[in-house]
Amino acid sequence: MIASPLMQATADRIKALRAARALTQEDLAALAGRSVASVQRIERGEKVSAYTIASIAAAFDITAEALTAAPNDDRPYLPLATINGGRALVGLMTGCSRLDFGFDELDTLDQAEMLEAFHDFCAGLVGDGAPATPLAITRSELEGRAKLTALSERGFVVSGAALAITAHEVDDDGGAGIAILFAQWDETIAVLRVGVGRTLDRAYVLDSLGQWETPKGYALVYPAGSREDGDWAEDWSGIGSDPPSDGEGSGANV
Repeated sequence: MIASPLMQATADRIKALRAARALTQEDLAALAGRSVASVQRIERGEKVSAYTIASIAAAFDITAEALTAAPNDDRPYLPLATINGGRALVGLMTGCSRLDFGFDELDTLDQAEMLEAFHDFCAGLVGDGAPATPLAITRSELEGRAKLTALSERGFVVSGAALAITAHEVDDDGGAGIAILFAQWDETIAVLRVGVGRTLDRAYVLDSLGQWETPKGYALVYPAGSREDGDWAEDWSGIGSDPPSDGEGSGANV
């Protein structure tokens, strides 16, 4: 049985919340007053009763809606995939020219120091810092795996994807004149997000792009209604690309 995107997202959220609290499936079952089999089913993305969902949510001291609801945000986004291995992490970083790094709100400085070390490791792999020899690549992959394992043990979930963009060199007289295009080039950004007790399955990358940078192709998902209110389109300031027309940018939530 293949889990729906929403059921799989709920399953991933439960596993992340359980890891953040150092709970076993048996511990969670006891706290929720449900069977271990019920916990196992929901963590596989299988359908369970509304009572089971409410009981598990209560065990985490959150509402059932917060545990299962899809994100309520109609901005265009880049779908992200969970990164579990050193090779996947290093492969993503080394194919990109720069890093876009974001994370959930943290509770302690210890968490911040841990993420700082992870950020610095990843930033050192993009652009000219990419390892090129078998020994250097393997060393980076092993270090990346160790850092991902340490983060997971603390309840962090790392997700990411590559974003291809076109950048432009423009002279607009400080915003007072007509924009004149001098040059343009393509580059790829490594987008990483770190969730605390949950999986961040999307990144709102338009918020972090420069004024004269635009996404390429159909990498972004445009939720239903995102082109109806026009809010994001009014803020679009890229050059050489218009907001997608109807029928473009369709995609499924990850």
